[in-house]
Amino acid sequence: MIKKIKGETGKTNVKEKVNIADNPMFRHMIIEGTKYRTLTTRKNELRTKWVAPQLKELKSFIPGTIIKVSVKPGDRVEPGDLLLVFEAMKMMNQVLSPFPGVIKEVFVKEGDRVPKGTVLIDYE
Repeated sequence: MIKKIKGETGKTNVKEKVNIADNPMFRHMIIEGTKYRTLTTRKNELRTKWVAPQLKELKSFIPGTIIKVSVKPGDRVEPGDLLLVFEAMKMMNQVLSPFPGVIKEVFVKEGDRVPKGTVLIDYE
């Protein structure tokens, strides 16, 4: 890209050559073998990076308090079995087993207050 400035005589003078690739927010990405280049923003650079979910971890979906823990390490559970009761926003939420498995570790106990995203139970 060339930056043009009109002079006093009305003619266009070339001031300087501006290279878009000199922008510090210019990034190169390779996605599925194809190379792309793009401009990004500071907000995009500071965002929380996506992490693939750990299928063997059960995390809290909202901040709340653990009311009852119904399983212990070594217990075999089937889909729909009650794992724990979780109070959030004045509602009692029953957390049920999403799939069959064996409980490896329980990270919470009754009365614990947990923030969103806390690992509650780990499967083997």
